[in-house]
Amino acid sequence: MDLLVTEEQDSGSEESIGSPKETFLHLSKVSSIPMNVSDLNLSRNLSVLWNTSGGLNFDLILKFERNLRLDGTLLATLLLVYGAVITVGVAGNSLVVLAVIRKPAMRTARNVFIINLAISDLVLCLATTPLTLLEIVPQYWPLGDTPFLCKLVGTLQATSIFVSTISITANALDRYYVILRPTRRALGTSGALLTLPGIWACALLLAMPQFLFRTLQHHDIGLPGLDAVNFCFEEWPVDHGRGYYSVFVMLVQFFVPLLTVTISYARIVHKLKFRMTKTVVRNGNKTRKDETRNRKTNILLISIAIIFCLSWLPLNMYNIIADFSNPFGDDTDAMLMVYAICHLLGMSSACSNPVLYGWLNLLLQEW
Repeated sequence: MDLLVTEEQDSGSEESIGSPKETFLHLSKVSSIPMNVSDLNLSRNLSVLWNTSGGLNFDLILKFERNLRLDGTLLATLLLVYGAVITVGVAGNSLVVLAVIRKPAMRTARNVFIINLAISDLVLCLATTPLTLLEIVPQYWPLGDTPFLCKLVGTLQATSIFVSTISITANALDRYYVILRPTRRALGTSGALLTLPGIWACALLLAMPQFLFRTLQHHDIGLPGLDAVNFCFEEWPVDHGRGYYSVFVMLVQFFVPLLTVTISYARIVHKLKFRMTKTVVRNGNKTRKDETRNRKTNILLISIAIIFCLSWLPLNMYNIIADFSNPFGDDTDAMLMVYAICHLLGMSSACSNPVLYGWLNLLLQEW
């Protein structure tokens, strides 16, 4: 679609786009960032490519040529924070993977879910987080005119998040059965390994709407240095389709794992307390070491549930609110920063998981 429309075209051609106002109403559904971060930003920015007198806004054209939505201190801060999250997450999860590879004794059924969690968190750090940053910073889709890549990026982002939370849920259930149902036959290493393809297949299925409904739109600009722009966005067949999907994601990716983790670890805390009480009655004394171990275990199990909630609740709430309404009005800069903060909180789980679950392994081995 050519955005440079001459007066002759404007007045005499039925196929012309029409006035600048009509042009940008036509473009208002285009978005380069998921979750409505830039729907309004695109309409506003393109509409002021023309100023009120009908001329071109060369400052904004230059901004589109640079393809940067942010600049200066704000851009540097965002890159620094995202870089820190990526670095810490990659370092922590790489250490988990290397520890299991180097020590055969750690290749147990209990650690299979930890390894799967570490791998999914590595994908979060190395793929999901940088790709999301690529959607936040540029004015338009920076990865070329390839629709499949647009679909693949969204699917990969969603899949890695689902794998991470499903692995956390599976780990909680595994611990629950090992500690509270010791008489049942424990899941062996081979059995645990067989569940991994199921986890990834389930995550991919849950992320499939991203592949089905993400689309790439190409727009010819026809300006020197700005020949065309591409926008990758979700186009659902029903009104508020993305909002309904966000509600579904919050139920599956947040509430179900949170309830599972909370209930499982609450039962584990109660069981370990009961086990320690029996030991005290049998031995006639309670050592400071027992008290310290019990307190550390309780704090850690509670912390896992709290940190999971703090990491993923903001992003899920943002998605639902942004998909059903627009509380930011025309202030898309504020919308962009709120989204970035919520997204960073979610990605921070990749930094906390290696510490939390590594420590959990060590503590539970002592019981």
